[in-house]
Formats: sequence, structure tokens, C-alpha cells
Amino acid sequence: MSFENLVVEKVILHEVFKRRHDGALVTPRHALQLVVLPADAMGSFTERVVDAMGDASQSMELEIAESGPDSAVAQAASLVGKPDRAFIAGSAKFADKLANAQQAKNLPGGIVVVFTGTVSASPRPFVAIIKAEKQSGFRERGTAIQYLTDLFLTPASKLYKIGFFTLVDARRNLPEAWSAHVYDSHMTQRNREGAAKYFYGTFLGCRLPENSAYLTRSFFENTREFIRQLPVEPEVKDDLLTSLYTYLKVDQTPIIQVNSFSTAYLPNDAHDQYTNYMRSKNFPLTAVQKDIADLAGQLRKRRVRFSGSIELSGPPEAFKDLINMEMVMADGAGPGQSAEWTRITIKDRIRTQE
Repeated sequence: MSFENLVVEKVILHEVFKRRHDGALVTPRHALQLVVLPADAMGSFTERVVDAMGDASQSMELEIAESGPDSAVAQAASLVGKPDRAFIAGSAKFADKLANAQQAKNLPGGIVVVFTGTVSASPRPFVAIIKAEKQSGFRERGTAIQYLTDLFLTPASKLYKIGFFTLVDARRNLPEAWSAHVYDSHMTQRNREGAAKYFYGTFLGCRLPENSAYLTRSFFENTREFIRQLPVEPEVKDDLLTSLYTYLKVDQTPIIQVNSFSTAYLPNDAHDQYTNYMRSKNFPLTAVQKDIADLAGQLRKRRVRFSGSIELSGPPEAFKDLINMEMVMADGAGPGQSAEWTRITIKDRIRTQE
């Protein structure tokens, strides 16, 4: 979804607090009026939101899991087109909901920015919520505009999360009528689970999408971890890891499946163990469409690291066809050296040296 042509019509700031030492909830501070931003501040605010939501590495679309009367998406829907007084009162429910979602005592408080308007070339109503965490140097006293500037608009402001609900089809019911996106400064392209679950799950009532790219990455990461834990010889483990890279990158089969990988590559006595392991990780045992979009960087090269900052790297297909590694007993190992060495055979001559 494009977040261009973002027009913000209403903004309000509430505040949530860290729980007390005994875990007791601290009542949020509710604002009683909207924030009227000067044109330059509104421009900066809009630009910051568009940049964040358009960042493919730290934002993503979510699946809406909860759509009951107390859900975040239902609350968002209730604010669309509301006059100022109703918007102010309704937006406070987001602060209450976030405060309740923050069950862990170590979760920080922060400012809750609720704003609404339209987005995209064909204007669609949206309701969004920002949780901006206080950082060192934050001014406790000041106007709402100063709060917003310190927490969200300065270049150093990085600790924030955004939930963004967009009305995509007013003819449909909840939740199909709406889309949901999240931005989280702790999320990365390689680690979608870095997004705080209390925010996108408990608070927004959403879940991470189980699309093909997500499932392919999950298959790779879980299978790699399973292989690393297998009680087999290092050279066998190396062959299995190479097979995983080959299965995903080189093999032209458009689907991946736990059973097909297990049958083709894993030792017979590991088949049931692998199936149970993947089931415990909630990975489907049925066929999944292969999509390596989220793994492009990881599958480009395989790396094997040794002590002394020694590293062997290359394309997975090169590991499969040109490299052989085997463990040998150390011959004349000195004090503190490993009793096992690695013999590496590369089926080629040295091309260049630096």
C-alpha cells in the first residue's frame, strides 16, 4: 500500500505510563483538546509518518485477528468522520487499551498520538496510533507541540511504533473493510518477530501475516536451527546446511514442504524428529508456495566461520559443487588449540590473492 498523499485532519496526544513495581496499572493521562500543529510542524509530522510506513524493512501489513466491539479496528472505525468532541473522547480509549496491553513491568510509558485523515491518490479514511517512547533529554514540561516535536519529529527520535488502519472498502463489514499496517523501530527485514507483540497483537488485535515470503523464511530459519542441533558429524551437518540453501535457492520447485525436504536430505532416523520439531514451531506440514523475497540477502552467500577471524564464504551452489569439508584429528595441536581440525578442499586453483 502507498502512504503518499497523506492528509492529517485531527491529532491528539494522550500519555501512558510504565506499570508500578507491583505490576499495578497507572491510569493514562487523557488530553482534553486537539493539537493544532503549525504548517511546518504538520509537514514534518506527515513526512515522518510516510517515511516510516513506507520503510519495507521496519513496516509491514498485518492480518486483523480481532474485530469485536472492543477491538482496535472497531474503535478506529468509530472515529471516522466524528466531530472534534466525539473524536477526543473516543481517542482516549486507545490510551486505555494500550495501557492494559502493556502487561510487563519493564515496558516504558510514552506519548500516544492518535490522528486521522485520508491517504492515497483516491482518498481513503485512516486512523493511526503512535506510541513514542521518552528518551534522555526529554522535556517533561511544555506544550503538546513540544512533546510531539521531542518524541517524534527530531532526527534522534527513533523509539516509536505506529499502528495504521485504513478503510479500503466501505461496502464491507469489519474486519474485511479495513487494512492494518505496523511500523516498529525494533523490527528488521530479517526479523519480523522483532516487532513488539504486545503492540501489534494485544493492542492492535492483529497478527503477523503468514504469506509465502514469511513462511519460506520461517522454514529456512527453523530448519537451519534443527540441523544445527542434530547430533551428527560436522561434515554431515555442513552437507545438510548446504542442502537447505540448495533446496531454497537452486531447486526450481515452486513449493516447499517439510516432508519433501526431510525425505530428500535428512538422515532416516531424523525424519520424525524433524516433523515434530516443525510442528512445534507451528509450521504447516502441507505444501507452501516458495517465495525467497525475505531471504535474498541470506541465500546469496553461505558463510563458515573459524577462530582467528577466518571465514569461508561463497554461493550455496559453489559449496555444493566445489567445496568439501571434513573433520580430522589434529596433528601436533599446541596448547589451547582444538583437538579437531577442518580439512577444506576447493576444486579449483587460486584465482587472485590480496
